[in-house]
Amino acid sequence: MSDTASIRGITDNGRYIVVSADTHGGGRLADYRPYLPASLHDEFDAWAAAWLSDGDQTNPNNFDNEQRRAEQFADGVVAGVILPNTDTPFTFNVFERGHDRREIELQWEGFKAHNRWMADHCASDPARVRGLIQTSPFFPEEVAEEVRAMAEAGVMTGGVLVRVAPPDGTFPQFYEEHWEPVWAAAAEVGYPITTHGGNKPMYAPGSGRAAIELAEYSFWTKRSLTQFLLSGIFDRYRDLKLVLTEQGVSWIKSDLPMIGWFAKQVKLNHDAAGADHLERTTRQTFRDQVRFGASFPSAGEIESLGDDAVHHIMWGNDYPHNEGTWPHTMEALRVAFAGRGPADVAQMVSTNAADLYGFDLDALAPLASEVGPKVEEVARPIGAEDYPTDSYSPAFTLGSVGMMADA
Repeated sequence: MSDTASIRGITDNGRYIVVSADTHGGGRLADYRPYLPASLHDEFDAWAAAWLSDGDQTNPNNFDNEQRRAEQFADGVVAGVILPNTDTPFTFNVFERGHDRREIELQWEGFKAHNRWMADHCASDPARVRGLIQTSPFFPEEVAEEVRAMAEAGVMTGGVLVRVAPPDGTFPQFYEEHWEPVWAAAAEVGYPITTHGGNKPMYAPGSGRAAIELAEYSFWTKRSLTQFLLSGIFDRYRDLKLVLTEQGVSWIKSDLPMIGWFAKQVKLNHDAAGADHLERTTRQTFRDQVRFGASFPSAGEIESLGDDAVHHIMWGNDYPHNEGTWPHTMEALRVAFAGRGPADVAQMVSTNAADLYGFDLDALAPLASEVGPKVEEVARPIGAEDYPTDSYSPAFTLGSVGMMADA
């Protein structure tokens, strides 16, 4: 028996039971049709024909469980949380350009179709996958009903995915009363709220637009942390968790003290609309109720959180995106975790996510004992010469050996 066998998240033969907090998937458009109301089928068919003028190019690793299993197992990952990755019915740009009521209503029907498809997808492999509930920011009461319905089905336990409001007032910010039914429903059923990098306003044409969009990609979503910490949402719902996925973690070192400073200042100035409603320090609230789906983190990023890292981080491989670590997850784990103690690594790659999303590690252990990364291999430091040359992942371009010089 391995001397690490007593560590939760590690198998008896010394392999990590890796759970990815950030994978992506979804159906083909045609797969969603049966989950739409029959009254919308003709309208969907006409819309889909125009939307997919070149045919549906969705990669099978989004929806084919057999392919997903094979590719993830070969990469040492035995379970994961699935965020959306494919077009849903009636995809319109309502978030960026305003409120066309009919398009908003149709898009919500498309999101609900995705939820039902994903529930069936998860039910086909309940020990290994958890789906997220897609939501519309325009129908909070209906979203609350959807959350409760999905919870009753019992397989969509990956949480509630919400979109951060752009600064143009298209829909309300998280701290506004508008969202209260959603927070209440999520807290009631025990599902975390999740935001994901990429929610952004529409960028006007101009020099450097593409690079600027990418550079600011996660800025908009990071705003959700400020709004949750300072609005009192966490005090009203003490069991509610917020998961910030694919947004990095190094920024917390500077942002969290700043958020706490502003909360303290408005309290000292007795601003009735400020922070008198906050019952804990921002740091304590952060520790109690915030987690990170940290995709392809570097060792430096993890170290930036100090002692909080082990408590907050849920490692993710961003499968099947080309910026993810698949199929080079072993190398990415070495970049992030070489030199760290096995108990800390197990918490970040296994038990934090298992506990939040309800994965049974005992049930996953037999598979992990065959395919999971070996503890001693993850512990072995990796040099730049061993970095994969065919990977687009930031794990290998912004990693711990200082490759930013190539930028």
